Amino acid sequence: MKQIIEFRNITKYFPGVVALRSVNFSIEGGSIHALVGENGAGKSTLMNILGGEFVPDSGTVCLNGIPVCIKNPAESLRLGIGIVHQELNLCPNLTITENIYLGREKDKSGKVCWQELDKKSAALLKRLGVDFDPKTKIRNLSLAAQQLIEIARAISYDAEILIMDEPTSALTINESEKLFGIIQSLKEAGKTIIYISHRMEEVFRISDKISILRDGEYLGTYARGEITHDKIIKLIAGKELSSEIVERKKESRTYKEPVLQVKNLCRPGFFNGLDFNLYPQEILGIYGLQGAGRTELLETLFGLAPSWSGEIWLNGKQLKNRNPADAIRNGFAMVPENRLRNGIFSKMSITENMNCCSGIPICRAGGLLNMKKMVRNCSDAADKFSIKIACQNEKIKNLSGGNQQKVVIAKWIAASPDILMIDEPTRGIDVGAKAQIYRILRKLSSEGLSVIMVSSELSEVLSQCDRILVMKGGCFVSELTGNNATKEKIIAAAI
Repeated sequence: MKQIIEFRNITKYFPGVVALRSVNFSIEGGSIHALVGENGAGKSTLMNILGGEFVPDSGTVCLNGIPVCIKNPAESLRLGIGIVHQELNLCPNLTITENIYLGREKDKSGKVCWQELDKKSAALLKRLGVDFDPKTKIRNLSLAAQQLIEIARAISYDAEILIMDEPTSALTINESEKLFGIIQSLKEAGKTIIYISHRMEEVFRISDKISILRDGEYLGTYARGEITHDKIIKLIAGKELSSEIVERKKESRTYKEPVLQVKNLCRPGFFNGLDFNLYPQEILGIYGLQGAGRTELLETLFGLAPSWSGEIWLNGKQLKNRNPADAIRNGFAMVPENRLRNGIFSKMSITENMNCCSGIPICRAGGLLNMKKMVRNCSDAADKFSIKIACQNEKIKNLSGGNQQKVVIAKWIAASPDILMIDEPTRGIDVGAKAQIYRILRKLSSEGLSVIMVSSELSEVLSQCDRILVMKGGCFVSELTGNNATKEKIIAAAI
């Protein structure tokens, strides 16, 4: 098969960092080529070079055997390269159509016909298997829906090469299945797909070949049948982590008194009559398809719901979380689904983020902040949670996704909660950081913390949770523990 892309000795430096070091490999036209590696391995840098965001310091990119210099994103699009970014790049105040055709609104005569563009948008969305009104504002869509709009926009360019960076990170099983079908149809139409994902199940399911990067260096390209899941994890992490990822608690535990009791919890439009218990030192998994009510349940327990009814009992005492301040005072902590939007203050330092839930303990008399104590807290948390920090004054937005997530967990643990609720704990995080976060949650659980984990990753729920509740249509439809918890049973209950 003809090579459509060739990277020849690609090297890229950033201040104090070698992001890519003499990377050499090629991609066949009309194939699905997966690119894997830890956060910071150089995957996004390499794709940003292909997308015109960066120019390599040395080396050459060849398209169809011809060396090219891609100076900007417009040049990349002109060459037939489209990108679906992991971090959404949409304008929330604009409609679906306006986002898809932003900068391309005018027809050949120089006029804008929104009716025609809406029709094109609707056709694109239908192709993705969704039925949104093209006039809907992006801010009114769920995270998963916004991800589909990002994909629709990339497909609208009819590019010959389509780069997808973690495209299923916010999608449900059904939405992911539809996307895999679209990717396969694009391949059959002769398109080339570069697929970046931390989800090995997806990589092995859809890719023809897999290239591996580690610390900016190219480790090799393998046909799908030439390499195993465990071998890839060992290569990209530099050590054996497969047991951390797939370890399963198979025994069914016997519980005594619950630490948390939820009775007849109702939130109009999202769920109705939910009853469940959470026990000491338990990691309780909640699984369901998008729209099942999982995230809304956590939001309600954390006081983010405008109206709800029912009873919440903590350690035998009934309480009312009317807002997050109440929830925090009552011993609840919540790591949100979207850490960039709701979990961190991106323009603040790591130290400020780490201490923002500590409250009075970091204040001097009179309410002034004790900076020495804040720095010490940050240093202690970095050691405890294995957070890689070059400088505490560095803005948190400059950390990798895995390190950002560990900061979010650490800041909530500083508030000494009884209950930790965590929504999609490892979304967009590499396998190394994933294993570390699993280790952290298990350690916190063993130290007495009770955890509610919402996750869309079946392997994560199966390997890390003591008990699993499956949600469908705002109700719990199944409870599974020990060897009774299987992938097949969970999916059957969820769909």
